[in-house]
Amino acid sequence: MQFDRFESAAREMGNHPQDHGWRDFYRLVGYGLAAPSAELRRILALCHGSQPAHSATHLISLVGIAIKTVRPDALPLIYRAPSMKERLRLLEETVGEHGDDIRRLVSMRRNSFTGARRFLVPQAILSAFFRGHEGDGITFADFGTGLGILPRQLNCETLYRTFAPDLVWDDGIPRFRPIPLRSSLGVDRGPMPDLEWVRSCYGPSDYYDELFSELTFTLDVLADEGGPVRFHEVDLVDDEALTAFLRDNAVHAGNLSYVLYEISMAMRAKLVRTLREGLRPPGLLIVTEPHGELTRQGCDVLVYCRDRQDPYRVCAVSDGHFKGKVTRLEHYREFFDRHPVTFD
Repeated sequence: MQFDRFESAAREMGNHPQDHGWRDFYRLVGYGLAAPSAELRRILALCHGSQPAHSATHLISLVGIAIKTVRPDALPLIYRAPSMKERLRLLEETVGEHGDDIRRLVSMRRNSFTGARRFLVPQAILSAFFRGHEGDGITFADFGTGLGILPRQLNCETLYRTFAPDLVWDDGIPRFRPIPLRSSLGVDRGPMPDLEWVRSCYGPSDYYDELFSELTFTLDVLADEGGPVRFHEVDLVDDEALTAFLRDNAVHAGNLSYVLYEISMAMRAKLVRTLREGLRPPGLLIVTEPHGELTRQGCDVLVYCRDRQDPYRVCAVSDGHFKGKVTRLEHYREFFDRHPVTFD
């Protein structure tokens, strides 16, 4: 196992310009791996052995979430220690005492942070691209869906009008336009998360507390206005299972939001290729990924279509929680010239 790769990932995440509650943990992991800490290396090696498909970024995040879950008071106690050396000692004690439970959670879970605003750009792209498909409708699948709110949020005008004003595009705010959905699917590796696990994925900070309040508000709205969704347990890195799912469910459009960064670099291209090959015409795939593997603020939105091999690099979002500003990337004009969006 290449611990230098994990140390580098932890240090880079620890320098993220926004502190959402996890930055101190990342910095401590980077310090501990450089020390080096035998306990920290042991738990990372065990977790990597049980989930080799995880990226270094995702595995470190999951270990932090697992610690927060099995011993909720551990991280606040660690952060109050007066020095990094003392913090590392407390982290080693926690990992040593709860290592089995930490490894168990990492082996069966993924970071299921659920952002209430990440449907905004897919709503605009899908409604523009599938204009004219109102007759038969399309089947949409959200891959790596977690709690599964995004496929239920699509076409929810209440939530769109609530959140869209906080995400401004160069041309204004896209006018709400329904997507011709026939059915929506939420797809993820089981077990599907519940709200308690999602809460554990949120960092201990006022910023994340506000985001979690948005999530619970969203769930309340969806209880009355959300679209129907069918959930399917499929491991996205199981190529055979994913291919069978696509074949059996006739999916026309897919979405990957903050999913690729979670798996190893070698598996990302294969996952995208399997999805593109398995989608029914016209075969649209939206991919949203954080800048620099979660080391920098914001994200890029890419769109794969059948009219070209490479993706359309459509836009960047200044905040990965979909607040702030949408800016044009190099293929923005080409894509939206073909599939126009009306702005208010």
